[in-house]
Amino acid sequence: MRGAVVAMLDAGNDVILDEMPLDATIVPAWKQALGPRDALWIHLGARLDVVEPRESTRRHGQHVGNARGHSGIADAEQYDLRIDTSELAPDAVVDRILRSPELRVFLARGRG
Repeated sequence: MRGAVVAMLDAGNDVILDEMPLDATIVPAWKQALGPRDALWIHLGARLDVVEPRESTRRHGQHVGNARGHSGIADAEQYDLRIDTSELAPDAVVDRILRSPELRVFLARGRG
């Protein structure tokens, strides 16, 4: 998928990528694949005591234990913006991103 995303970016498209890192190599591999291309790295996370109940309500494409098994995998990576979604509804998460100084700086660089 990295090659496809890079091709879309190189063709002038903007891309929003939602990735759940399965192991510690995923985010560094994306950063390497994107190279010097401009990107805004956002980490959305939540406490495990919040994520596990959320996981239990999902039936499609989910496997019990994913939340615990993937918890913290990419937390040590460098991100432009981190948002704890533990107490936020999805629309509040979007609002936080749209109002963030990090997004304003990214857009001021001429992207988006």
